[in-house]
Amino acid sequence: MVGLQDTYISSSEAAVILGLRPFGIQKLIRRGQLPAEKIANRWLLSRAVVEEFAKTYEPRRGRPRTKRKYTRRKQT
Repeated sequence: MVGLQDTYISSSEAAVILGLRPFGIQKLIRRGQLPAEKIANRWLLSRAVVEEFAKTYEPRRGRPRTKRKYTRRKQT
């Protein structure tokens, strides 16, 4: 018999698999990149979906770079 623990994992376990922190997993869930269900105030993710997602996911550190806009000041 397949148990719930074999089918679903918590967000902290998914974070270990993907090499992220739990907050990063929550961001992916909110963006819709990882399907999850919230049960008893905890996010549960399908183990098979997380393992499939891990094959193509490349974590990036930090904020995305933005081009700075420099302006010249008027000299008096």
